[in-house]
Amino acid sequence: MSIRHLDWSPLDRESDPVHADPDVVVAAQKRYALIATTIDDATAKLQQIVNTNSDSLAGQYVQGLRSEASSLNDRLSKAAVRYHDVANEINKYEPDLDQGLTETAGALTDAEDAKSSQAKANGMPNPQKSSDGTTTPAEQQKGTDKSKAQSDADAKLAAAKTRLNNALDALNVAGKRFGDAVSARRYDDGLTDSYKDKLDAVMAKISQIFAIIGMILGALAILIPGVDVLVIAGVVAGAVTLIANIVLYHDGKGSVVDVILGAVGLGMAGLGAVIGLVGKGISSIAKAGALANRPGGAGGIELVPLKPPGSITNFSRPFGPGNPRPGGPPPNFSRPFGPGNVPIKPAPPVRPTPAGAPEPNAAADWKNLSDWFNNPATNWVLGKLGVITPETGFWASAWAQLKGAGEMWATLLTDPAKFGKDFAGILTGLKGPLDLSAIVKAGGLGGISPLWFAWGGLNGAFGIGAGFIYTGGRLMGWIPSVNPPGQVPAT
Repeated sequence: MSIRHLDWSPLDRESDPVHADPDVVVAAQKRYALIATTIDDATAKLQQIVNTNSDSLAGQYVQGLRSEASSLNDRLSKAAVRYHDVANEINKYEPDLDQGLTETAGALTDAEDAKSSQAKANGMPNPQKSSDGTTTPAEQQKGTDKSKAQSDADAKLAAAKTRLNNALDALNVAGKRFGDAVSARRYDDGLTDSYKDKLDAVMAKISQIFAIIGMILGALAILIPGVDVLVIAGVVAGAVTLIANIVLYHDGKGSVVDVILGAVGLGMAGLGAVIGLVGKGISSIAKAGALANRPGGAGGIELVPLKPPGSITNFSRPFGPGNPRPGGPPPNFSRPFGPGNVPIKPAPPVRPTPAGAPEPNAAADWKNLSDWFNNPATNWVLGKLGVITPETGFWASAWAQLKGAGEMWATLLTDPAKFGKDFAGILTGLKGPLDLSAIVKAGGLGGISPLWFAWGGLNGAFGIGAGFIYTGGRLMGWIPSVNPPGQVPAT
């Protein structure tokens, strides 16, 4: 940043062409020299530890201490070289900077003088003609003097601009020499960010962003339970976070706990998909049994007896609502008829009372909705693997799941006890096993294994513990990273 707030328009410049503050440069040189000296002192002390006779030290730590001191001494010695070089090169650059500032200031002064000379030259009188139309030698000399003055002023301004450009060129050469001398390409001291360092920085940011997204999705999945669009988005966020954490861990900048918990989380999601399919199969069997035991079997339609009372016609199949008697009702007489005997009007057939709506049944009323892994992107693969996609599509299922969550929240004011029970079941992971247990019992299959509740509780505990407490603590810095042995935490 320039410190010369001058008018550089005489040189056709909008601002100072030299963006440098000599005081800042001097302060930087002193700072780098001090760092280099400090590193020299530290390496000297470390070297004393390395060279110390083991007889003056005691304990099993001696060899490890000397080894660590030697390794640290080597790294600091390499770093010291760069700091010394930078301090020395700044010393070389300072005179060039001072010269550049002096020359550019001189060029500005020359340009201002040239502008003043141009103004004077332009103000000189022009030659005047006599009354007879001729120009006297004296008047001609005026024209010659003015032209020469203007030409001299223009040359003076051009020289000022040339002086400026030469000063800037010389300053650029000095700057390039300084830059090349301390270029990171010349050093292998661990102070320069490599491609791997830059990749790690990107991965660290990706891990942080998707961990936050995962926490938000996890919270929404609790507040709006059972909506598989949220679940699959959470699984994707977890997968991206795990990949980023694996890269960081491989490069020594990630926490091993982050990797383990991320892998366990995805593993539980995959295992949950398998267990979900098993639960679907059990529910389907229970539903079939419940429907078979309802009045009238599947569909609940009562059939009319094979031969109605008093009928003289025997049909080969049952009839009733939706199954009309062929040819209309048969004649039904109570005695023979003939001359003088009037036929008796047949009595109307007795129809069974229509069955009412079936009683609610958790198994029979169960709907096989689509799961988070039954989505448009994976259904083709699932079909190839022989996994049957539920009869309700993914988006239709998502809408039904969203309505179910809305119904749960609707009971918050109307039936707080039921809401509390349902919400507690969701938090603890027991809602699914409880629903499956109700379906199995309603289907007449007995009960389910206690392992279903163990699995649900484990899922709930992991979601709250790893999904919120640990992840939130790591993001806030309350929980430190656990790095591989011999590696330092990433900053």
